[in-house]
Amino acid sequence: MSSRTLSLEIACTPDEAARFAAVELFLADLAADPDAQPPGELDAVFGANAKPTILGLVGHPEPLGVTCRYDRDAGVLTLLGVDGRPNLAALPVLLLWLYPEKLPIAYSVHVTERPDLAVWTIVSLQRIEITQNPDEVPARLEALRAALPKPRRLDLQPTRPLPRPED
Repeated sequence: MSSRTLSLEIACTPDEAARFAAVELFLADLAADPDAQPPGELDAVFGANAKPTILGLVGHPEPLGVTCRYDRDAGVLTLLGVDGRPNLAALPVLLLWLYPEKLPIAYSVHVTERPDLAVWTIVSLQRIEITQNPDEVPARLEALRAALPKPRRLDLQPTRPLPRPED
């Protein structure tokens, strides 16, 4: 099976970067302890029912397959695929929840064996767009930024129940 490489950098503060790290750490804790709970700071992002919301967004029990690294000096959060298997269905929705004020965001993914064939995903409050033409990305980001004069909060709720242990 081929591996996929994820490339995403987000300019942010340490507190903003901590949002993604908290989700990642919660999912790691959950793998070891099914009764693990997300840290309280995620309640501000996901509401009082943070655990079922996060699990629904990432498609639990599928792994998120994304880790993060924060460069405090540069103020940049880098998201990286783990083991060449980032969960490409969960990532854009998770970005909507964690960084609505940073949208639109664009990132690329490519099959490791063919780095010249990148697929770009543009996540905005209105839509998620996918293109293979990297030259379109800056213009699309600019157009989406121009359409939103100021950031706004978008609250999403999972649309299907989480699988039960007996399923």
